[in-house]
Amino acid sequence: MLGAVAVVVLVLTRAEPYPLEARHLGELKPMLLRGGLATTVTRPLRPLLIDLYWLRCLVAMGEAESEARNRNLASYGFFLTELDPRFFHAYYMLGLSTPYSLGRDQYANGDLALQLVRRGLEQFPDDIRLRTLHAFLLHYIVHDARAAVMEFVKISKLPGAPAAAISSATALLVEEGRVDEAIDAIQAAMDDGGRGSMQLLSDRKKQLEIEKLLRELDAAIVRASKKLSRTPTSLDEVIQAGEWPAVVTHDMHGGELSVEAGRGRSSWLVGRMEGIPRW
Repeated sequence: MLGAVAVVVLVLTRAEPYPLEARHLGELKPMLLRGGLATTVTRPLRPLLIDLYWLRCLVAMGEAESEARNRNLASYGFFLTELDPRFFHAYYMLGLSTPYSLGRDQYANGDLALQLVRRGLEQFPDDIRLRTLHAFLLHYIVHDARAAVMEFVKISKLPGAPAAAISSATALLVEEGRVDEAIDAIQAAMDDGGRGSMQLLSDRKKQLEIEKLLRELDAAIVRASKKLSRTPTSLDEVIQAGEWPAVVTHDMHGGELSVEAGRGRSSWLVGRMEGIPRW
């Protein structure tokens, strides 16, 4: 009986590839039914059909990566998730395997990966893994850092959000000048047990606290510039202009304060926090 079923499945899968626009050359060659045919004609055989195609995908993921192979994996992903819209691993694993790096932060098949992952988010809107993958695709495929950070903001609000997502989400708050809120968000995560990485959160909190102080120093530099009719070149000049307390020469974590190119600096930080990075 099983052998007969397998023969029927193999015959059915010789139907016209689905979707038509997904025909490609490569080691993994899509031999896919149209979705409507697959979901009606093969309804009793659907679990076996899904297993056969998923097994082929797993084998293909162990083969040499290429633009064509990855593109064909996406075709299988669309097909499998039409057969079973709740097939999480088809969205996640094939969405992860579809982009093909061309170097210099350029990827082929990124549009297909985005389509597959977004289809998955319609089924699993609160899944941290899918949302993290979506953020990666937004950053490296679409080159939209702000949209990627917005995705991390969504992740940070989900139960069990990882520390890295919460830390990344603060970039948006920093860009909008809401540094106090960013510090509060990190502190809340630390109070909740660190979400698996207390050190990451602790370091981020220190960055934010120093950034808040440096922004106060920035404002003092602007006021001192008006008094001096030029930009101060040192912290001493800002102090002598009466715009900064003489006793505050270090930040709260021991970094030495200074003035460089008209902005406050701390020796504790490699660079200032500028919010969301730009491409």
